[in-house]
Amino acid sequence: MKKTRKITKEEREILCNMQLRSRLSLLVLFYIFGLILPLLTCMIITWDFRYFYFLIILFFLLFIIVYLIPKLEKNNYLSGDIRCFDSVVVSSRSHDIYYYVCEINGLDNVFIDYRYPVNTKLKNGTEVIVVMVEGKKKYKDYILLDKETKKVLSDYRTRFDLIDC
Repeated sequence: MKKTRKITKEEREILCNMQLRSRLSLLVLFYIFGLILPLLTCMIITWDFRYFYFLIILFFLLFIIVYLIPKLEKNNYLSGDIRCFDSVVVSSRSHDIYYYVCEINGLDNVFIDYRYPVNTKLKNGTEVIVVMVEGKKKYKDYILLDKETKKVLSDYRTRFDLIDC
């Protein structure tokens, strides 16, 4: 079984400088605006603002989901007790237009049954640092760092993310 350790200051700095991204894809955001915009246009056309409070609540929830939750996660990187371990890439292959998926060894030297989206194709046997942001059991929240270059490998883009925020 591999040993976990606390992340170093350099790794914490890499996490803090990492590009933040909402968990919602662009398609979900278009769907939400597809619900909000007809309500707004009907209110403007009819000058009937009885449900304006509903519109304000939807915009407030959208602001919280898209902007505040990623900022709170970044504050967690600064203050949290984050652990990590060294691992090896078992397999890597292309998955979608934008990213590749790779499988890594877990703490017990058996590969984790989760495919991590990464931004570059990795060779089998590449050593990575696996940062456990939310803990041992939440595999989808692991962040992969290259051990040699100290670059972030994890990528949360989907095919609907047209713009890098």
